[in-house]
Amino acid sequence: MEGERHLVVEGPDGSIAIAFNQEVPPPEPPATRTIIHITGVNFCEKGKAMTCIFFYISIFMLTWFFRFIDIVNVSLMLTTFVLVVTGWSIAEYQVMVHGILSIMAFVPLMVIDMWGAAVYQLGVAVLCMYLNYTSEYVTSFQLEP
Repeated sequence: MEGERHLVVEGPDGSIAIAFNQEVPPPEPPATRTIIHITGVNFCEKGKAMTCIFFYISIFMLTWFFRFIDIVNVSLMLTTFVLVVTGWSIAEYQVMVHGILSIMAFVPLMVIDMWGAAVYQLGVAVLCMYLNYTSEYVTSFQLEP
């Protein structure tokens, strides 16, 4: 019985004892994996409120000016607002895309003297950075052998 960690030893009087060989290392525990599922994203309440305010501003700009950029702003803000409030896991991607598009639109709007739209785009970009910074994942864990 070489190489075994435990050995049953029977004494002369019939008693049974367990012998322990310290030179043999213990067996490796079975490998388990931890699977983490991202089920949603939580945003802070201030970010949700500011998203709502920017959505109303975009609707105002659409009804007042009715330009192509206002239609794009309303559609992007509606999508961002719905995803931020519901907390779907895809919301973080929408926030990033909306922030990047707002940053990209900021300079051209300043060049063509659309200062109101440029300030709005800058505000949306700052809001998207804030939302991205304060977001938290909603996760669930699962252990598999």
